[in-house]
Amino acid sequence: MELSAQKVTGDSAHVVGRTMRRVEPMSGRLLANVILLLIGAYFVIPVLWLVVGAVDKHAGWQIQLPTLTLDNFVDALAQGNAQALWNSVIVSTIAAVVSTGAGTLAAYSFSRHRIPWKGPILLGILFLSGVPVTILIVPVYKMFAQYDMLSLVPTAILLGVTSLPFAIYLIKNTIDAIPLDLEEAASMEQAGTFRILRSVIVPLAMPGIASAAIFSFVNAWGNFLIPIVLIADQSSQPAPIAIYSFIGSATIRYGQIAAFSILYSLPVIALYFVMSRYFKGGFSLSGAVRG
Repeated sequence: MELSAQKVTGDSAHVVGRTMRRVEPMSGRLLANVILLLIGAYFVIPVLWLVVGAVDKHAGWQIQLPTLTLDNFVDALAQGNAQALWNSVIVSTIAAVVSTGAGTLAAYSFSRHRIPWKGPILLGILFLSGVPVTILIVPVYKMFAQYDMLSLVPTAILLGVTSLPFAIYLIKNTIDAIPLDLEEAASMEQAGTFRILRSVIVPLAMPGIASAAIFSFVNAWGNFLIPIVLIADQSSQPAPIAIYSFIGSATIRYGQIAAFSILYSLPVIALYFVMSRYFKGGFSLSGAVRG
């Protein structure tokens, strides 16, 4: 009987221990899921408010059942705000073209040519990519004012230059991965440097170039301080500044802010979908030596 009792006790302890081992992972998994759910809600709730508020006639700061209307979108594009969106497209496009164009040329030179002090120069470029341009805004403003450049295009070029260090570093790393044999084959066919760059390097480096273009576009698209300081003409101000027109001294037009914010997000989303095709296949050697 004692042996049977000891056996039953041992079996019970074994079952309890196995159950506890099962409960501990389940409780840890449950806690992790709750934390992830809270983090997800932290990001989803503002987006939900944005969508609901954009179509709510009486939108406020809280989420509520909307009184459906599209008047918020109509009002959001009034009083020159549509022009502000177009100004943002112009500024961001120029900035992306400047940074990726100059960045590709510089990156190719750093990757393929022997340049004195290349290592320290690249470290300096990497350092510059982390320097906030806001610390230079006062001397830049004085220079722009002195040469009468307080306008849209010079500001867009400056925004492109601020993204240039990152673009150079990113595109250079992409070009480094391209085999030199392709360029040598193109050289044997009497291809010059710019033809090699256009027909060999650029098609294969498009993932890096596209990443740099997206970064530069988004950096210029969301910039507030530089345009408000360096663009004197109110009709040339971009969208980040136009958003403040919905905030008055006594009232805040939440519905129009939500509607304008959705419209403000669409070009960036469209740019991502346009550029995403360059990331799907990575490097593709087909058509590398063409033209």
